[in-house]
Amino acid sequence: MKPYDHKKIEAKWQKRWEQAKLFEPDIAKAKKPFYNLMMFPYPSGEGLHVGHTYAFGGADAYGRFKRLQGYDVFEPMGFDAFGIHSENFAIKKGIHPQELIKTTTTYFREKQMKRYGGMWDWSRQVDTTDPDYYHWTQWLFVKLFKQGLVERKKAPLNWCPSCKTVLSDEQVEAKGDKSVCERCKTEVERKETEQWFFKITQYAERLLDYHGTQWPQTTRQMQTNWIAKKQGINIVYKVEGSQETITCFTTRPDTNFGATFVVLAPEHPIVVSLLKNPKIREYIEKAKNKSELERITEGRKKTGVFTGLYALNNLNGKKMPIWVSDFVLMSVGTGAVIGVPGHDLRDFEFAQQFKLPVVRVVVGSDGDKSEITRSEQVQEAEGIMINSEFLDGLDIHQATEKIMDYFEEKGWGKRVTTYRLRDWCISRQRYWGPPIPMIYCQKCGWVAVPERICRFYCPILKITSPRVKVSRR
Repeated sequence: MKPYDHKKIEAKWQKRWEQAKLFEPDIAKAKKPFYNLMMFPYPSGEGLHVGHTYAFGGADAYGRFKRLQGYDVFEPMGFDAFGIHSENFAIKKGIHPQELIKTTTTYFREKQMKRYGGMWDWSRQVDTTDPDYYHWTQWLFVKLFKQGLVERKKAPLNWCPSCKTVLSDEQVEAKGDKSVCERCKTEVERKETEQWFFKITQYAERLLDYHGTQWPQTTRQMQTNWIAKKQGINIVYKVEGSQETITCFTTRPDTNFGATFVVLAPEHPIVVSLLKNPKIREYIEKAKNKSELERITEGRKKTGVFTGLYALNNLNGKKMPIWVSDFVLMSVGTGAVIGVPGHDLRDFEFAQQFKLPVVRVVVGSDGDKSEITRSEQVQEAEGIMINSEFLDGLDIHQATEKIMDYFEEKGWGKRVTTYRLRDWCISRQRYWGPPIPMIYCQKCGWVAVPERICRFYCPILKITSPRVKVSRR
């Protein structure tokens, strides 16, 4: 048997497939259409890697299988060419990204992807940096804005004072106890800047409705965990000696007789009024230079600073010291946490670190009523109430409902539903990205670019929007 000359044989058949337009189905006349979409590669200067092959191989094999079953298979392909890596590579090479993308996408397509032999329809190639493509993303943005699903608001993000740009978390490198810019190695700051957000939180309940879907249970569980719906109560505590109040969200108000401290996020409005204190100001400056991921990493040693203020527990009138700690995020809940160290492991670690009192108000199935001094004794999920006056003897779930009724009757709290899911920040202060079609007017505020001045052309279906009269901005 002659040896298999893959270079010669595969090149021969790939050429024939291309000449015969074998993978260019007539979408308009397809009798059994099958849309086989894969994630578009990111055309950095280095080219394809094994991850692309891993992602494309199975999907393309499935497309071939459907084709053998008689389906008209359409496999689009293109390049997700905006963003961090293209910008960084262009800066490194001293070439504008628009010119660089022409070179890198040609290399990807002609030298690598066509030799791969996938069933891709290159007559309908998509390039996200092509105005004919991103006009459609702009059109979608305008539609969302008009429906009230786009919002501009401030958010804390990574800022490089040297590059004068916002950085994503993946552009920030750890260097000792500091975070630095991957480009210039300057220490990164946390800075509040105005950003555009898609209000995806409005769809949280619909995203949790799996009726009619055929998703595996593991996929459903991942989405459920990602959205993280929680039903609890916002409890309002008075700050001793002032008119200020602090609102804390909790799903376990049954343990409130065991509350011994309050922790605020460094960005909390009350903390701002304490910046004259040099110790607090120094702590907040350090906290601002940490990413949210760093701040909430499990197992990290708890840090914090006492504010000198006290909150009053509505149930027993006890004074609870108010601390500031970076493990509390202003973007999660209310930016304030009620510390119940006997029945929350994170609170227990904080109390141990700063020698704060730990009060037991739940007895688990082990019957242990002793003082809580070890993490193994912290009861978080089950048990019977003790040391809680009118809640004593109740199961924690019964006690939760009873205490929420009590808080609402007294005007000390209000039942709420929260989600870990947050609105999606989609803007960055970088130059290599699709232009956001918004104009700021001194009189009217933010207004959308009129649709009539743009041409919307679809590179996949090869159609142009019939509504427009002017070709392009």
